[in-house]
Amino acid sequence: MRCFIGLDLSTTEKLALDSWRQQALPEVMPRQWTRAAAPISRKSSKHSQIHQGSPLPYAVPAANFHITLSFLGEISHRQHEALIYELDHLVSEPFSLTLDTTGLWNGPKILFAAPSNKPKALMELAKLSRKAARKAAIEVEGKEYKPHVTIVRKATSMLPLPLYSPSVDMHVSAFHLFESVSTPQGVTYPIRQSWSLKHNMSVREKLRRGITDE
Repeated sequence: MRCFIGLDLSTTEKLALDSWRQQALPEVMPRQWTRAAAPISRKSSKHSQIHQGSPLPYAVPAANFHITLSFLGEISHRQHEALIYELDHLVSEPFSLTLDTTGLWNGPKILFAAPSNKPKALMELAKLSRKAARKAAIEVEGKEYKPHVTIVRKATSMLPLPLYSPSVDMHVSAFHLFESVSTPQGVTYPIRQSWSLKHNMSVREKLRRGITDE
């Protein structure tokens, strides 16, 4: 199976981010619409012509919004079992973040939303998830971790910048093992297993702060 460890957004958070995308990037349409539509650009007609003959940028479905913690690729049944064991023993705390900035990566050709302030708990969880994968004999990337939500694919520098920045609050209380499944309608990311994040403090301290891990 082809999979990754990541964070899911709630339905409300996904809809808020997709609403921002529709308003801030009105040129970008769902994939099925781009096949019949002509490109529209806030830039000059000269720039809009660059899209001709090239795949048009398209919006990622809101249902697919997620933040990857560790991309695993294809893993075997044995690796999968070992990974589940390691993740069962992973301990990390819940946290919140705000998706309030955007960027464009030319390599994978994506436009993304990201937090300008990365919570320490998020960075630690990403580190622990990679460590768990390596213990399960799964090779993972060692490059700097940059949390983000992919909003647009097939994006290039010709894509107009968003009209304004997003401001979507995320509250994270669990992490998940996602599978990447290709279908004729596009890729989907079903969650195969989930783990709760829990505050690392005494019961008395939790009660004092009004915190529950349910």
